[in-house]
Amino acid sequence: HSCNPFHWISQWNGKFFEQSCLAHVGLVIHLRHDGRQCPVLTDMWDLFNGEEPEDWLDPEDLPSVLGPEFQLKENTMVIVDKSRVHHLKVQCYHCPNAIGPVIQMFRHGFFPASSNRLKTAFTFRVLDYFLLDNLECGTSVINYYSKLWQMTSSMFPHLVPDQYRELMRVARQWRQLKTMKWHGFGHGSDSPTAGDLTLFCLV
Repeated sequence: HSCNPFHWISQWNGKFFEQSCLAHVGLVIHLRHDGRQCPVLTDMWDLFNGEEPEDWLDPEDLPSVLGPEFQLKENTMVIVDKSRVHHLKVQCYHCPNAIGPVIQMFRHGFFPASSNRLKTAFTFRVLDYFLLDNLECGTSVINYYSKLWQMTSSMFPHLVPDQYRELMRVARQWRQLKTMKWHGFGHGSDSPTAGDLTLFCLV
């Protein structure tokens, strides 16, 4: 599953199969070295050092029945994919002259919700799917994220991490970046001026 980290697995608990997470069985997403651990062992870019989970759930709010765990595990990130919301471990590489962790995540297809607190990321795939839904179906951010809530847990959607505000902000940034790329501003230093990003009708 190292090449398919967003698969949703089930584990046998002694009586029946219950939803689980690949992070629970030791999966770590390594951002380089073909998915293997970086040989340079250091914590200089510990993404989670000194940070407390912001959305920690009160035990009274958790369901009394057995089911998937929604509490943030230690050293895990919330990664939103088109399939659902995931908790996964992400490890940067620390080789000499390595690029910053934010750029590492971009190169791996993750769009971090913050540049200084790397706790939430969106895959490029979910951002593209949202833009398509928004264009063709008029889907709003809240409706799209509500669908992801239901896909993650139809029984306890209110226990799934609420990244609606993060998606709203990142989706606007993603749309702007795609528009600049389509108009030839992706790799240049020139900033677009008024009218440069306009789509003209040829009819």
